[in-house]
Amino acid sequence: MRKERISDRKRRLALAAVFCTFFLDNIAWSMVYPVFAPLFLGSTLFQEGTSTATKVAFLGLFLSVFHLMQFLFAPLIGEFSDRNGRRKAFLYTIFCTTAGFFLSAWGVEMRHLGLLFWGRVVTGAFSGNLSLCLAAISDLSPAKGRSRVHQFGNLSLIAGIAFILGAFWGGKLSDAHLSPYFSPSLPFWIGTLLTAGNGIFVWFSFEEPFVRNRAITFHLGEGWRNICLALQTKNLQKIYVIYLFFLLAWNIVLQFSPIFAVNTFAFSPSNLGSFMAFLGVCWALGSGIITKWLVSYLQEAQVLGSCLFGFSILAFLIIFAKSAFTFVLLVGIVVLLSGISWPLCTENISKKATQKMRGKVLGMSQSVQSFAMGCAPTAALFAYLSVDIPLLVAGGLGLVAFFLFLLQK
Repeated sequence: MRKERISDRKRRLALAAVFCTFFLDNIAWSMVYPVFAPLFLGSTLFQEGTSTATKVAFLGLFLSVFHLMQFLFAPLIGEFSDRNGRRKAFLYTIFCTTAGFFLSAWGVEMRHLGLLFWGRVVTGAFSGNLSLCLAAISDLSPAKGRSRVHQFGNLSLIAGIAFILGAFWGGKLSDAHLSPYFSPSLPFWIGTLLTAGNGIFVWFSFEEPFVRNRAITFHLGEGWRNICLALQTKNLQKIYVIYLFFLLAWNIVLQFSPIFAVNTFAFSPSNLGSFMAFLGVCWALGSGIITKWLVSYLQEAQVLGSCLFGFSILAFLIIFAKSAFTFVLLVGIVVLLSGISWPLCTENISKKATQKMRGKVLGMSQSVQSFAMGCAPTAALFAYLSVDIPLLVAGGLGLVAFFLFLLQK
């Protein structure tokens, strides 16, 4: 693809639009955790007498559909942008994400499960902008030098900040006990306005940086094809299986610890917002600081193996927490260990790939990650046996990842 020359000012504006879009995508992902658990486990969405297990199963479905839509549509968004241009892709996806926020807000306001479900479907399908943002940054960055690496690092930082802020403010703004003006639908209404404003910003600030390729074709099953290719690629099969089991375990902890907090310790939406923001800080510390320190003294394999084992044991122990403080501490350490494990798994995958295959391999990793995030909420089906069992499943999957890691070594 040939890059067009654009001025430095326009380039900076275009990059700002990319970062803003990526920030709001991550806000959309993170803010539902402190909102949905109290909403679904309460009595307003379901008929009186509905069992807790049924509520948890529905919550798992609503969490799952968002990520499954990302899994299906993220490759299509990337291919659409190659064929029709980044600007058009951004505008279409932002418009549809705004519509998804609106449907979600309306569904929560009306206590209508159908509207809320379709809001999650639409928002999930069109908020999978990671590949689009990466492509746009690549287009807008010089081919030589470290500018592109720095911009990718900025994306990682933005994702962490967005998760913390989204979870924190989602919890606070949905808690009517803090203010009569707050409600579970308010974060979604604010998301609607912010996303619409971002669309206007992109319209005026993002200039197309490259020539389109009309020869690109669309493949609805690209995400699934990526997973199959990942599991068939020589020298990568074992590490991808380990990565998949680890991601399943980690996402079950992330998605079901709020449910456990509400069901066992009666966390309010405000409490959940603070709790999820704390987990975001733990993840940032693990992935951004502690990992670098550990690998400067120890071999990467030693660090990864120890973290996978520690993650599994502590995930089992979460359900035995007798106080809210112990629960928050255990989950925080589990997330910290996950934050250390994730970049090490990604680095292991990257090192095993040849230079010519590295881009494709990392794209396959994104598909595996989206697939795991979409499948993890199906652990809600175990809630019919006990609400605590999904966390035990997370510990079991973590142990599988650990033993597979030992075998690979």
